[in-house]
Amino acid sequence: MVKAPEKFVDEYLSHEKGLTGKTGKRSKKVKIRDVSSVELARLKQNLQTLWGIYRTPEIQGILSKKHNIPFLSAEGRNACLNLSYVDKGVLIVYELDTGSQKELAGARIYKQDELLINRYLTPGRGEEALLKTTDVVLQTLADVLINNNISETCIWDVIAKGDQINISVVSYF
Repeated sequence: MVKAPEKFVDEYLSHEKGLTGKTGKRSKKVKIRDVSSVELARLKQNLQTLWGIYRTPEIQGILSKKHNIPFLSAEGRNACLNLSYVDKGVLIVYELDTGSQKELAGARIYKQDELLINRYLTPGRGEEALLKTTDVVLQTLADVLINNNISETCIWDVIAKGDQINISVVSYF
């Protein structure tokens, strides 16, 4: 029978605490980004458009054969985003500039990852969550959706051509 060494759990948990980084209590007060009623309406409309297109039988049919339908690319000051439809929803593949490190002779450090954003596309709560976020990637997405009218026909056209909408973002955060 296999048995864990004494104090294994304590050692593991102390190691995990060191990796989590932030200790202490979080502030319960969350700052919501100030937007005008026009910008909020544009954000809601763009979120509805993205989710509405995803839920169409045509997109679902394409996704049953092809795993990824890219449709939007955005470059911000600290993040580059690529949005695509996948079988599980809307996916952001991003590259985040995390700055430079002295230990690496000033080399720039980038983080690459993926994030499903379905919860941000729900009416009512989605736009509120995007306006409250402290995540640079989601802030860049909010900038894209607030500052640009992304029309349904434009998305259908770029998908039909196998292309992407390219947007350059000026961040307000």
